[in-house]
Amino acid sequence: MKSLCKYKGSRHTLCAVTNMHRQALLEEVKYYFADSDQWHRLCAALPDPDPHGSHLHAYVATSVHPDSLESIMTSYFARMGWPSSRKIDHMSPRAKMGSLHGIEPKGKLHFDFNWFFDEDAGLRPLDGGESGCNLLIWNRWYINQYNRQFQFREFGTAEEKALESYFKSSHFLKGLEYPVMPTTCHMHINVHTSIHPDIIQPYAEEALRREGFKLYYTCPNVYLVDGKYRGKLVFMGQQPEVVFDIGWKFDSDVIIQPAWEPWIFEGHPGYDVWTTAMLDEVMDENYVRLSEVEIAAVLDACCFPA
Repeated sequence: MKSLCKYKGSRHTLCAVTNMHRQALLEEVKYYFADSDQWHRLCAALPDPDPHGSHLHAYVATSVHPDSLESIMTSYFARMGWPSSRKIDHMSPRAKMGSLHGIEPKGKLHFDFNWFFDEDAGLRPLDGGESGCNLLIWNRWYINQYNRQFQFREFGTAEEKALESYFKSSHFLKGLEYPVMPTTCHMHINVHTSIHPDIIQPYAEEALRREGFKLYYTCPNVYLVDGKYRGKLVFMGQQPEVVFDIGWKFDSDVIIQPAWEPWIFEGHPGYDVWTTAMLDEVMDENYVRLSEVEIAAVLDACCFPA
């Protein structure tokens, strides 16, 4: 599918080319949701027996506006009998990449639909993505295996006091200011620790309740830092409806303490913050917004339960 900018000629010729381009784009979007292997595998992974302990990343190339993709996906899942459980965040996890972040069909695992803008693509699986894959799944088994590589310390009185102290610390409390900022799309509070994340989780949840946060649930997961996976606890906020994480790096020499050194970004020591300015850069492209009629045509091309 060729880009419009590559065509020259009369206005009538350009109009015909524009229509041809748009129809080709629409057909590719139809094929993706109706017949592509990536989408079928993604949907097959959603009914995990432990959805709150599982997560998925998909990677695509597209020129379709994310608002249109979101509308197609939420309508698709509604027709499957899986209406959306929470709002979907738009963010830019890294340069030139956008993400529909925290998509969660009711009763299913939540996932991120990551895209790279490609003016010649309607919607297709990316060649590569993360660890060489364009579809990745983490479940409780994976996380348990990941955690087994660390010699977590025995949990006793000193460890309990350290956790209670940390979750009243200025580092933690300052971190809670970022998720609710209008310029924040997503953020991590970074710590070094030798305590198992399953032990950290209830202390974190209690601290969040104390500070006025209401959660849907917490999902243990991992994420890439300098090419290696690092642990995190993902807090799926209900009130306010925000998603933010505690990223943790194992350190046998400490119980738990702030990680002040840069992990992903350098702008906020002790934290990583993904901002609306980062998303604005990704959105500075000629995305194609699909009409309601075109979105309906995509859905009509798909098969749903009777």
